[in-house]
Amino acid sequence: MAIFATVVIISMVKFLDPSSGRRGGGRSIFSGEPSDYGYFNGRAITAGEYEQMKQEARLEYLFSSGRWPEEAEGAQQFFNLAVQVPRRLLFAEKLNDLNIQVSDEIVADWIAHTFRRSGAFHVEFYQQFLQTTLPRGRVSESEFRTFVRHQAGLEQLISLAGLTGSLVTPREAETVCRQENEQLSTEAVFFSASNYLASVQVPPAALAEFYTNHLSEYRIPDRVQVSYVKFEITNYLAEADQALAQITNLTQQLERFYQQRGADFYKDADGKAMPHDAAMQKIKEEQRRAFAMTSARKKGTEFMEQLYELYQKQPNQSDNLDKLAAATGYQSGVTEPFTQRDGPRDLKVLDTFTQVAFALTPEQPMPSDPLPGEDGVYVITLKKRIPSEAPPLEVVREKVTAEFRQHEATDAARKAGEAFYGTLTNGFAQNKSFEVVCLEANVISHKLPPFSLSTHSLPQEWEGRFDLSLLKDLAFPLTPGKTSRFEMTRDGRLGMMVHLLSRQPLDEAKLKAELPAVTSGLREERRREAINDWLRREFESAHFTGGPLQKKAGSR
Repeated sequence: MAIFATVVIISMVKFLDPSSGRRGGGRSIFSGEPSDYGYFNGRAITAGEYEQMKQEARLEYLFSSGRWPEEAEGAQQFFNLAVQVPRRLLFAEKLNDLNIQVSDEIVADWIAHTFRRSGAFHVEFYQQFLQTTLPRGRVSESEFRTFVRHQAGLEQLISLAGLTGSLVTPREAETVCRQENEQLSTEAVFFSASNYLASVQVPPAALAEFYTNHLSEYRIPDRVQVSYVKFEITNYLAEADQALAQITNLTQQLERFYQQRGADFYKDADGKAMPHDAAMQKIKEEQRRAFAMTSARKKGTEFMEQLYELYQKQPNQSDNLDKLAAATGYQSGVTEPFTQRDGPRDLKVLDTFTQVAFALTPEQPMPSDPLPGEDGVYVITLKKRIPSEAPPLEVVREKVTAEFRQHEATDAARKAGEAFYGTLTNGFAQNKSFEVVCLEANVISHKLPPFSLSTHSLPQEWEGRFDLSLLKDLAFPLTPGKTSRFEMTRDGRLGMMVHLLSRQPLDEAKLKAELPAVTSGLREERRREAINDWLRREFESAHFTGGPLQKKAGSR
């Protein structure tokens, strides 16, 4: 099972997926009696249908953000069931109408791709998701299987919708290629906040006011601290070697696994496909570690069973794990307090570790299963929960002072740049050139290297000095001899204005060389536009009324 992940997943899909083997033909793809859940294109939406789509919307958010909507700060800004449920319902209906079939193999591939770590599928990570993440989100395995089937089908549906956008004429491609590769020669004037830092004064009253106005930025979020025992993979590699040695046809099984993934799946450090023997050795090592991880998980589970019994006898004892570890010969540890965003920095763990840790309570101080990490399995218990707090100014004075000084320096750079822009405008009104105005104002202008819309980086001496996208935004609307407005970069550390000297059209030799890549990129852009247009039209034509679905699918 550890070796043939795809076979394992397919068997799970067939056993657990209630929609497995179901074919199109009916309007509704869900069972259940109509309930007060509104209407979709004139037909009643069933309670089961609504509940499945709600869970799919939550699962989609989980896979895009790493957290359930209820666990993520600010999720209400991006997660709206009144929008997401009709959207998922429309997708499922389209799959049914177009009779798009999603095989068990496609579902298995989707799962294997989603639960990959370091280029390989790990059964233990997938099982951890089924046993811990889904129950925490109150989603059943059958709801998850249906979601995967719909999601894999949706990817096929979107691929079909984008076919019409892949048509690009040679004339269109040439026009775009010339526009994207036109070279601009410019001069620029910069006003850096760093030049004003030395002159910034820090009055105590102003610093205190700055701290108060930005208090939310200094607030320390909720933190947790957990005790843990780690069952390292390296301690079980010998067992893994024995298990692999007992497989009489191991070479044939590894070869079959290699053929399933394809010769290009495994890459070396240079990104090139590994030779066959090297790839086979890598597959064997992956399975060796998978067997070791299974053994580590087994030991962790045994330890957790003993720990659970200890909690039954001695509840509300935060040192139960430490006592049991000492009694059974294991080494226990305690993490530094960590936030939900950062996780423990001293352990090589997955995102699920942090999610599970923050779900622990004094009443339920331990999870139901061990937690897999990158190099082992962890058994954890809640040590301490530290609520959010606003630190006194004295505790963060150094940080606040540095940010206050940067804020004031940025404001000074902005004012200086705006003042020079006024001087420049007055100079132009007097028929003075850009160079003369800069000279009279004692402002240095810099000749920039030529660039185009397709330029992704500047020479090394200019790299990182300013935002290239801002330079393009300021320069390309200009005609030769004109100067842009003054603009600060997003981080506020630099202000700039650009003077356009000339535009150099693309020569024919470079046009011929660049045209294939531009054509390919244009096709992909048109494909995305076609997909978005299709989605918009489908939402606009769908009608959802009554029940919880008061809004039209396309509304926001």
